[in-house]
Amino acid sequence: MQFITQEDELHMDLPLQALYFYTSYIPFHKKMLIMIDKIEKKYNIPFIAIDTDQFKNQCKRFSVVSLPTIIVFSGGTEIQRIDGIITKKLFNNIF
Repeated sequence: MQFITQEDELHMDLPLQALYFYTSYIPFHKKMLIMIDKIEKKYNIPFIAIDTDQFKNQCKRFSVVSLPTIIVFSGGTEIQRIDGIITKKLFNNIF
């Protein structure tokens, strides 16, 4: 997973990728990282992590209203959005 540190690091040019919007102080964040790591390896989908406290413009750009939010893109077009906490089973079923 790539954690962006500057606005210009976010590129939407991959054929398939996912954005993970989070804030580090929410307790379930670490569990989400574990699930994302497994999905990333299993399905070869690159995830980009975006800290909502640091990158509020990206939250507005992608209309993020709840945390965590995962948005999957194909060719730069949103194809799936997951808002809030989900179970491991549901997470696997989505991918």
